Amino acid sequence: MSRGFIILAINTDIDRMKYAEACALSIKKCDPTASVCLLYDDKNTETDESLANYKHAFDLASPLPFGNSAHLDGFHGANIWQIYQASPYDETIYVDYDTLFINVDISQLWDTFSPYDLGISNRAMTYRNMMCNPNGLFEYETVYDFPKLFNNMIYFKAKTDTASEWFKMADPIFQNWRETYSKVFKDKRPETFDKNILCNIVTAMLDIEKEISVPVINLYDLHARSQYMWNNNISDEWSENLNWWFPNNNQLMIENSIISSGIVHYRDENFLTNETLNEYRTQINISNRRNATS
Repeated sequence: MSRGFIILAINTDIDRMKYAEACALSIKKCDPTASVCLLYDDKNTETDESLANYKHAFDLASPLPFGNSAHLDGFHGANIWQIYQASPYDETIYVDYDTLFINVDISQLWDTFSPYDLGISNRAMTYRNMMCNPNGLFEYETVYDFPKLFNNMIYFKAKTDTASEWFKMADPIFQNWRETYSKVFKDKRPETFDKNILCNIVTAMLDIEKEISVPVINLYDLHARSQYMWNNNISDEWSENLNWWFPNNNQLMIENSIISSGIVHYRDENFLTNETLNEYRTQINISNRRNATS
């Protein structure tokens, strides 16, 4: 039975490939044997020639089966409904590209998800190692009594009814997200596309929250509104306001709090520096050379 991670990365005016690359390399740093697949839009972004530049990070690369369905409005997370058909694995963990794995036991992660046909985390930590504030992050889910799941990481098994139904429901909801908003939100509604809210709508429509809810113990979500910050002036680009560094590149320090092990959904694209990415590249290259000579 094949297992692997899949990351969606579509280039626009911002090079999002580097975020996907860093995510993949961070997974391989935790488990050099892990298989990682890049899901891309072959019509508008990467060609086979440029994809060759990322062979050190990705074991496989697959185009979106139905092309970039979000090319008109630029909210490329709307393509998430395609990952079920795109995945080459029997068991898949989809991960948002703006995520880093830090000292994660990948085998334990698979063990956590494997009892489920479809699994999405129902908990996440702040950078201070407290539970995320649900009232800040799930503003609309709270008002409308929707599931409050963290959809930056989604596990699913191929050819299972629960996973198949979820992604079939995601198809019309994501491709017609504005119409979905107008029908679902009668009063208070989001101002723009929000992948996490739409995923929670899909789960609510199928009424399967209890069936797919998974307590992933080492997931961190660094959305500014969920951190219980005393300073409300902290923006979504939190890396500009908070001090952070990698003490030895095996841990993450933010202010006076340390993340020694976790799956960190950092959200802020300014957080990933070229220095950090190059450090991952160097370490993976050294590891590959060692494996080749051993």
